[in-house]
Amino acid sequence: MGGVPQHLRGMTAPHQPDRIAALDGVRGLAILLVLLMHCLYIAPLVGVDIGAHPYARIAMLGWSGVDVFFVLSGFLITGILVRGKGQSAGPYFRNFYMRRSLRIFPLYYLVICLLLYVLPDRPPATGSEQLSYLLYYQNIRFACFGEVSFDPARLITWSLAIEEQFYLVWPALVWFVSERALRRVCVAMVAVAIALRVVLIASGFEGTHFLTPCRMDALAVGALLSLMPPPRVWVGAVATVVGVGGLITVAYATGESTPESSGQQLWGLVPALLLGVGLLCLARTSRSLQPLFTLLPLRSLGKYSYCIYLTHFLVIEFVASRVLKWQPETLLSLRETYPPILLVVAFTSVCGLGSWLLALISWHLYEKWFLALKRYFEPAS
Repeated sequence: MGGVPQHLRGMTAPHQPDRIAALDGVRGLAILLVLLMHCLYIAPLVGVDIGAHPYARIAMLGWSGVDVFFVLSGFLITGILVRGKGQSAGPYFRNFYMRRSLRIFPLYYLVICLLLYVLPDRPPATGSEQLSYLLYYQNIRFACFGEVSFDPARLITWSLAIEEQFYLVWPALVWFVSERALRRVCVAMVAVAIALRVVLIASGFEGTHFLTPCRMDALAVGALLSLMPPPRVWVGAVATVVGVGGLITVAYATGESTPESSGQQLWGLVPALLLGVGLLCLARTSRSLQPLFTLLPLRSLGKYSYCIYLTHFLVIEFVASRVLKWQPETLLSLRETYPPILLVVAFTSVCGLGSWLLALISWHLYEKWFLALKRYFEPAS
């Protein structure tokens, strides 16, 4: 126990087991939400008016899957850090950062380098844009300056930058702060994030969607749940229902479904956070829903969700440009033969399957070799 501050000795996370299998199912649901939203970009080409079609409008709320990921990250990372406090400071920080690096960096830098320097026909990135991707501050540049060379496959990495910035600060806070004080910090982070969004949007700033201080409430709520006993099942059920209902209500009340819109930033992020809280709580406590969260397809999507998230836009582009070839006559023929909404579902299914297959290959041929090295950075028992 050498090196651990006296007032923190014995601090553990007794309420969180080492691994909750159902959380892979929650990840699977989250990545499905993201996939569904991004695949809807084909909807106008097959005659589906996203603003008018009720199912398409609701599906556009799939951006909330990112907030589910944030809640999960805050929950899992805090649990890992608290359980690691039985070792001295050196191993505590080294083990955490090495294990995170082995999980995140190999695939991230492979995909980013392919997008920036290898793959043909990508929008060229300026030198400052390239540097922001390489150093994980692209979210700050998006918020303040936008992206000069718009590339959706690169743009989606803003959420990964937020998580990396969270990792820079959070381990030190967990190490130096008592559990009671850490709970207060989490509550303060939620309040500050909501207040910042309100103040910045009221002042005319349009980049709150990408800024870490404005999005840290979901991470903080996940961390808070990690520091508390599992809530009763009804808490998760109510949070999920209120989250889903709130997202739909905000979308129809404001007429805005996209996450960057001021309406969703002001009113939609809290329901999205509640959705993440609800799914996490239900996965931990609801026996009746365990068969759903542990379904093999969902758990498989969850296991490979990191690669799916990083590469799914490339798959969408490939299917749209190389398979469908964006030919108006092809799309017109399909629209005359099949219901437009069925075409959107088929497109989403093909892209989802393609993304999963690519992630499966990446895991077995590339990622797992780096993950095997994590055994050298296990916390001392």
